[in-house]
Amino acid sequence: MKKQGFLIFLFICFWASIGLTWADEINQNIETVIVDDFDSATTLKGANRQWFWYVRGSKFVIEDSVEWKLIKGYPDTLYSKKQAEGKDLHILGIKASFDRKGYNYLEVIPVTKDKNGKIVARPIELPGMVKSIDLWVWGANFNYYIEVFLLDSRGMNHRLFLGDLNFEGWKNLTVNIPSYIPQSRRYIPKREALYLTKIVIWTRPNERVNDFYVYFDNLKVNTDTFISKFDGDELADLEELQKLWNEGKAIQP
Repeated sequence: MKKQGFLIFLFICFWASIGLTWADEINQNIETVIVDDFDSATTLKGANRQWFWYVRGSKFVIEDSVEWKLIKGYPDTLYSKKQAEGKDLHILGIKASFDRKGYNYLEVIPVTKDKNGKIVARPIELPGMVKSIDLWVWGANFNYYIEVFLLDSRGMNHRLFLGDLNFEGWKNLTVNIPSYIPQSRRYIPKREALYLTKIVIWTRPNERVNDFYVYFDNLKVNTDTFISKFDGDELADLEELQKLWNEGKAIQP
């Protein structure tokens, strides 16, 4: 009887622990966070801009043809004329040509400048546990497609198909983040950051590749920003932890 009672006790503890785990996982706070609206010098809820966009082409690009700049405009679906009135709204415009057909590409890369003024890659850390990435894209019915490239905190690169460009005008392209891309672990701190390293526009071999234009607007993520609270959770915050260690007193022998 004692053995049977002990087994029942273990069974109850096991299911209680599963229930606690599930409870932690189903607590979510899904938010839509704009990564870049291409309108101003601020991004990610008002933070100072820490990157700029740089565009480069693959082997057969005609170098003098590659241009990118902020152009006044917006998708009508995002703003009515009344909503847009008085706002300084912009989109990212990209134009280029290649001198032969094939799987050519343009890389749209977040960059910054180092202390010597050299342009270097500056991957964008995405907030929370990212569920999806979406981008408003203007297409001219070219048979091209777009991919987004992500870097996880373990150093692995991932490429995700965002969508085809064989449409006319503005369209919202979305990709869900697959579960095999790690964004958490069982150790504290639990969240593992995910970084956007570039957006790539690909041409297909049967499509013309001269004088094409593409426009981007409103790059954003749907993300879970819920953080479990527990006794001592301030010691799991990396910024707070660094501050505490800097202010800590060394123990003298």
